[in-house]
Amino acid sequence: MKKCKKQKIKRLYKKSIWPSIALFLFFIISCAAMPVMFAGIFKEYLLDSQIAAIEDDAQKAGDFLTSRMEKEGESILEAAAFLERYLGRGNELCITDDSGRILRQTGETVPDFKQMEKVTLFEEYLSALNLDITRADSSDAFAMSSWEFLARCMETLPKSYDKDRKWLNNVIFKGYYWAEIPVGAKGIHLYYRSDVVLIQKHIYFMSVALVAEAVLLTVPSILLFANVVSSIGMQKRMVNLLYLDAATGDNNWTYFQQRCKKILGRFRNASSTYAMMNLHMYRYGDYCACHGSRQGEALLEKISSYLRVNMECGETFARSEKADFGILLRYDGIKLLEKRLKKLLAELTGMQNDKGIAFCAGLYLIEARTGKIRHEVRRRRQLDIDQMYHYAEAASGTVGERKGEHIKFFDQQILEQQLWKLKVEEQMDDALFNREFQLYLQAKYDPVTEKIAGAEALVRWISPKEGMISPNRFIPIFEENGFITKLDDYMISAVAKLQSEWKIQGKKQVPVSVNVSRANFTRTDLAQHICRLADSYGADHDLIELELTESAFFGDKNILQQILKELKMYGFCIAMDDFGTGYSSLNSLKDLPIDVLKLDTDFFRGGDTNGRGEIVVTETIRLAKKLNMKIVAEGIEKKEQVEFLAAQGCDMIQGYYFAKPVPVGEFEKMLQQEA
Repeated sequence: MKKCKKQKIKRLYKKSIWPSIALFLFFIISCAAMPVMFAGIFKEYLLDSQIAAIEDDAQKAGDFLTSRMEKEGESILEAAAFLERYLGRGNELCITDDSGRILRQTGETVPDFKQMEKVTLFEEYLSALNLDITRADSSDAFAMSSWEFLARCMETLPKSYDKDRKWLNNVIFKGYYWAEIPVGAKGIHLYYRSDVVLIQKHIYFMSVALVAEAVLLTVPSILLFANVVSSIGMQKRMVNLLYLDAATGDNNWTYFQQRCKKILGRFRNASSTYAMMNLHMYRYGDYCACHGSRQGEALLEKISSYLRVNMECGETFARSEKADFGILLRYDGIKLLEKRLKKLLAELTGMQNDKGIAFCAGLYLIEARTGKIRHEVRRRRQLDIDQMYHYAEAASGTVGERKGEHIKFFDQQILEQQLWKLKVEEQMDDALFNREFQLYLQAKYDPVTEKIAGAEALVRWISPKEGMISPNRFIPIFEENGFITKLDDYMISAVAKLQSEWKIQGKKQVPVSVNVSRANFTRTDLAQHICRLADSYGADHDLIELELTESAFFGDKNILQQILKELKMYGFCIAMDDFGTGYSSLNSLKDLPIDVLKLDTDFFRGGDTNGRGEIVVTETIRLAKKLNMKIVAEGIEKKEQVEFLAAQGCDMIQGYYFAKPVPVGEFEKMLQQEA
C-alpha cells in the first residue's frame, strides 16, 4: 500500500512540476545556444562588412576607369595601368576577354572562372568570383563553424591583460576576394582583388560581450532553478493538504475516493470481488474525554498504521470521520473474508485492551463484472464510492441491535430501510404542503378526579399511498436531515389554531403540550418565532405548553436559559420531557425555569421487587412540589400505578390506562362527554 501511494504521489509530481522543469531546460538550452548563435552572426557581420567594402571599392574603381576612358580617350588597358599606380598592398587587377583569356594582370593570383559562386552573407554578392578566404592553416573562413569561431574568440580573453596590447593586431583570418569592376568596354572584363583580414581587435569586444552575457544569464538561471525547486516543495505541500489526513498523517477521504475508483475501474480487476467496509470504533468520544484528544489522535494513528501494514496489493483505506475508517478489501469467498475480518477486529481491540475500546464492521459487497456471454468481463464504470460506503456504514449502524455481533453485511432489509429513508425524504415536503401530517391528541388525566386536565399533541402521517405511518418511522429521519424544525412549526401552528377555534366556538379549553426538538435551539430568535406562530391564530399563550426533551439541555446552556426566559415572558409554559433519562436533570432544574416535569416511561416499566423505583418517584414528586412544578407521569398502563401516583400527589397521568392518542374530533367528543 505504501509503495502504491508513493507511485501515485510521484505521478502527481511529474504532472504538476513538468511545465516548470520544461521551462527551466528550455531556458538553459537557449542560454547555451545564444553565445554560439551570437558568434555565428558576428562572424557573418565581420566578413559581410569587409566584402561590402571591397564591393564598394570596386564600384568606385569602375566609375574612375569609365570617367578616365571618356575624358582622356584611353583604352581599358591604359586606364587600368593608370589605376594600378594607386592600388594598395594586397590589391590586384585582372583583365580578361569574353573567352576568359587574361589580357593583363598585376599579381600572381588569377580568378578561377570554373568555380564561380555567389556569396550570401547578410547580402547576396552577385559579382563574387572564386571566394578564397583562408586562415593560417588554410581552412575556409566561411566554412568555419560558429563553435570554432567562438573558441577562437574566447582565446583572446587571457591576453586582454597584456600591457602593450600588440596582440590586438594579430591576424586571425586572412584571405582574398575577387570582385568584378563594372566598365563600359565591350568584350572586356576587369576584376579587382582585395584582402579580407580579421584581427584580434575585431572580436575582442565580442568576447567581452559574451562574458557579460554569460554573467547576466547566470542570474536568471539561478533564479529559475530556485523557482523550480520552490515549485517542487509547493507541490509536495499541496499533495499533503490534498491527500493526507491531519489526524492520522495518512490517506484522507479524497485520496480514498480516487484510489477506489482507479482500483475498481481497472479492466484486470473487473473479474475480482471487493468489499467496501466501514470500520467503526465504539465510544471514541468517551475515550477522548477520559484520556484527552492527543491520546485519541495517537490511537487513530495506531489504527491507521495497523491498517497500512495489513493492506494487500490492490486495497486501500482512509479515515472518513471521527474514528470511522473506509476500507476497500479484495476477497475470494465470504468465509475467508469473515475470518480475516474477525482477526482484524480482534487485533485492533487488543491494541488498547485495557482501555475498553471495541470495533464493529459493516460491509457492502461489490460483485465481479461479467457479461451475458460466458467468461466475458466488463470494466466497472460510473462508480459511486460515497454511496457504496454509505451502504457499508448503514450495515455497521445495525450491528448494535444484536448483542455479540461485530460484523454485518449490507442486505435486503438494510436496503429497504435505506430506500424507505430516501422515499420519506422525497415525499416530506409535499406531505407538509398537502397537510398529510395530522394532529392527534393524547389526554392527560387528573388521577384523583379521573377527568381530562390537558393533552399532548402528537403527529401522525396519513399518506394517500402508504396509509397511516407511525412516528418512529419518520421522526428519526426528520431529526437527522433537519426537517424536524419545519414539522415543529407545523405542529405549533396546528395547536395554536385548535386553541383559537375552541375559544371562538366556546368549547372547553385544556392546556395542550407540543414538542420542540433540540434542533430548534440553534436559533437565537426561537422565542419570538414561536410567539409569532401562536399570535397568527390569536391563541392564548398560557394554554400552549412547550415540551423539551432532556437532550436539549445538553447544548449551550446560556442560550437555552435566554430562550426559556423569553418564552416564559411571553406566557408559555415550559415542560421537561423524559425526565430521568440523562445525568444532568437536577442541575437543569436548578438553573432553568421549568414548569412541568414529565416522568419517563422507564420509571414504570419492569419489576420493582425492592421498591427502589417507588422511592425515586416519590422523592422526585416531592422535589417538584417544593420547586412549584407540576408532575406528569407518562406511559401508565396499570391501575396500581394510577393509585400509587395519586397517593403521592402526581398532578396528571398520561397513558393507555386512560386513553390512546386520538384525532382531534374524538378528543373533543371526550371533552363533551365529561361536560
